[in-house]
Amino acid sequence: MESFEYRRVDLTVVCSANIINISMALLFFARMTGLFVMEKAFGITAITIGIGLAYISYLNKKNGRNKSEVYLLIPIALFMGVELFLDYILRLDFRSTVMVGPYVLCYYFSVWMLIGYSFRFEKKWGFITLCTYFLNMFFSIYPYIIK
Repeated sequence: MESFEYRRVDLTVVCSANIINISMALLFFARMTGLFVMEKAFGITAITIGIGLAYISYLNKKNGRNKSEVYLLIPIALFMGVELFLDYILRLDFRSTVMVGPYVLCYYFSVWMLIGYSFRFEKKWGFITLCTYFLNMFFSIYPYIIK
């Protein structure tokens, strides 16, 4: 692939990272307001995009790209696969168990890898992704702040 195509692939990853962050922020907002159908819809959106990033990681590996463009995408793809399995297939209430610690740690790790990918692509996009990450975090902790 020529560099123009790589730029397009990287822009797709960066836009995907931001859509995941915004979808998760909206998911947390929907959870706070009791809009459970919307919560599931935003969750499925994030899962679909996250798993789709596995394919981009594969393409990056296949085309001999830098290891960062391959390995920074694997955590989000794995996390979203686990999320799909636990929340949508098994429908487990694992968030009230000891499993929540590693689950949350993996989530933060995978989202930070997307921020790293965004900064590698272009500093401006890295800061945009960081902003959507903080929006995501705000809505994830807001219910605990207002208690």
